[in-house]
Amino acid sequence: MRTPKGQSTGSPDHTLYGASKGAVRTFTKDLAREVAEHQVRINSVHPGVIQTQRGDAVANGMHATTTQLFAGIPLKRVGTPAEVADLVVFLASDESSFITGAEIIIDESMSA
Repeated sequence: MRTPKGQSTGSPDHTLYGASKGAVRTFTKDLAREVAEHQVRINSVHPGVIQTQRGDAVANGMHATTTQLFAGIPLKRVGTPAEVADLVVFLASDESSFITGAEIIIDESMSA
């Protein structure tokens, strides 16, 4: 759940999600340090609102379109799977050769 200012807060019934997301963040940093000497890069991607079937299902359950549900997004649109894929391709490329242990947030500045 988000506060009006976009800061993440705890959410009832999301305990496992929160625990697993926290684990991914710590795992990213720990593993990056562990394998850096082997020139292996480890990063994690944390998307915000992305136009997917799941997002549509959440919106439908709230009797709204995804666009209506997330009208408060600063960029005034939801992200696309292609935009997340572009980030992942960049992270897999040599152009990101000095990035490791990073948590890359791609959330249209909702967490800013």
